[in-house]
Amino acid sequence: MASGPSKKRARPEPEPDDGGLGGLYDFLPPPDPKKEEEAAAKAKEDEERKKKPKLPPGDPSRVIFLDIDGVLLPSGSVEMIFVDGVALPLRETKEKDFRLTAFANLRTIVEKTGATLVLSSEWRRTEEMKSSIQRVLLTQDCPPIKDITPLFKPSPKLVEQKFDPAIIWCERRAREIGQYLKDHKEIKSWVAIDDLDFSWADAFKQFTTPLIKHRSVCTNAKHCITEKDMAEAIRILQVAPVVLDEELAMDTARQLTDEMLSKCSRLMQ
Repeated sequence: MASGPSKKRARPEPEPDDGGLGGLYDFLPPPDPKKEEEAAAKAKEDEERKKKPKLPPGDPSRVIFLDIDGVLLPSGSVEMIFVDGVALPLRETKEKDFRLTAFANLRTIVEKTGATLVLSSEWRRTEEMKSSIQRVLLTQDCPPIKDITPLFKPSPKLVEQKFDPAIIWCERRAREIGQYLKDHKEIKSWVAIDDLDFSWADAFKQFTTPLIKHRSVCTNAKHCITEKDMAEAIRILQVAPVVLDEELAMDTARQLTDEMLSKCSRLMQ
């Protein structure tokens, strides 16, 4: 059987001559999924930041004495080294090392009270460490550190009697806060947010050092500033607690400190 005439296939049109320039977008690098994901996350973060209530102007009469380790930086997230009894990070910290929910809670404290931040942490010892925490505060839309407490030496008496290092450390920090308050008479309301229990400082306070425990929030070093801590800090700043019997407060602090030391002693046995 004779087949019909074969049809000729149309020749494909030749590609237009681009003069060797290639496609319009050939010069662009291929898409990077990781970078696109990071950009999307940043855009979302920026959008969330816009939704946050605007912070009030800083009120110099209200101050938060802010520790970092155990307050914004969870215990164990960065390896530490002790230098002259002070714990310092072995490496530069990154934003991911911090407890970001703690920054959100800190921001709420400032939002509700207008309090300014004064760094009482050992992070005030070097410019590098101060700059590091300032950067994270900025990225988390928190106000910057306005000032730092003075740096004192440990109590020779407590060192000589070989007290627990935490007590020596805490007593020194209380004196530093006390001196700052003396130097800034404009401060009427304040709170110390720290993972140290200021009962230890009150138990051994010097005559010129104020009681700190009733004006402090003691954080869990792993969890940092929680919503409960946030609420307590706001309460202290808005309605300053008053100690009516200083001797009784010191006796209570000594009792709590003795209990802590006894517990530590049992754990070490």
